[in-house]
Amino acid sequence: MALSAPPSATHWMGADDLGRDVMSRIIYGSRISLYIGLFSVTLGMVVGIVLGLLAGFYGRWIDMLIMRSADVLFAFPGMLLAIAVVAILGPGLNNVIIAVAVLSVPVFARIVRASALTLKQAAYVEAVRSAGAPDRILLIRHILPATLPNVIVYFTMRIGTSILTAASLSFIGLGPEPDVPEWGNILAMSRSMMMAGQWHVSVFPGLAIFFTVLSFNLLGDALRDTLDPKLENA
Repeated sequence: MALSAPPSATHWMGADDLGRDVMSRIIYGSRISLYIGLFSVTLGMVVGIVLGLLAGFYGRWIDMLIMRSADVLFAFPGMLLAIAVVAILGPGLNNVIIAVAVLSVPVFARIVRASALTLKQAAYVEAVRSAGAPDRILLIRHILPATLPNVIVYFTMRIGTSILTAASLSFIGLGPEPDVPEWGNILAMSRSMMMAGQWHVSVFPGLAIFFTVLSFNLLGDALRDTLDPKLENA
């Protein structure tokens, strides 16, 4: 077993200081990193949609309470807020997901609220309301579907940011347990090897994060160009 072996025909991305294949750990760790990104953004999206619909549709004190709470979250830098949440809940995979989800909630809430404020005054919504439809029908069947294009675009672009935030938390020791091959953990364990000139253990996980985040951002841009009718008419 070759300890800290450089890239070769046997180990395409080299081996770490314990002789483990770096490429295998990156591939296995992609499951964990993508799980964190997808699940955290999904959780933040669901909570944000509910809050945004309530704020935009009902207004008044509900809108003020939800939006002022969102302003409080916006007042903190994203990474600092994530660190604070993990510090309160403790390190761990599930707590990292919650911390990253908290960052997504206020933006989703604002996106949905802005659409709901406009849509609740639309003629077709007023017609359905005049027919005696309850609020839940107006929200679920008529207002929510019209907000989904913007939500889908931001959801896609937010995944990359969430993966990067989770990797940053792991890098400073606030992520999953050190033995979990999450991309941030792999980078954290390779710091001493990087200083010793064993570059491959740090470079390849970093490239995995870079290209994954870039891919989701490009996908989000493509979806925005496809789903936004204003851009189609431009």
